[in-house]
Amino acid sequence: MNDERDPLLESLFAQARVEVQANDFDEKVMAKVERRRRNVLIGRVGLVALLILFEFLLSAPLQNSVGMAVETLSASLIEISNEWLAVFVAPLNSIAGILGMLLLGLHALYRRIVR
Repeated sequence: MNDERDPLLESLFAQARVEVQANDFDEKVMAKVERRRRNVLIGRVGLVALLILFEFLLSAPLQNSVGMAVETLSASLIEISNEWLAVFVAPLNSIAGILGMLLLGLHALYRRIVR
């Protein structure tokens, strides 16, 4: 170890010790952060309130629409007389099954093209 100190390095450290004047930068930044947090919270609460309002206003039409969609998508494409075979192929023997396989195929194709 060397006890000698470089005067140029000492002067740089001395210049760095100068205190920066407080210009309320921290307070301004924190006020903006708090304002942003409050706006996001108000937006989220408003969105939840709108969703609840739409749920009450549209509950019967939505239930009817979802019920019709479920009935349509779960309709059997081919009638199978054997009960065990019908249970086994039920996921594939419906409109929803065909749509699901189509979406999986499109996803696989997309992944193959992108990669």
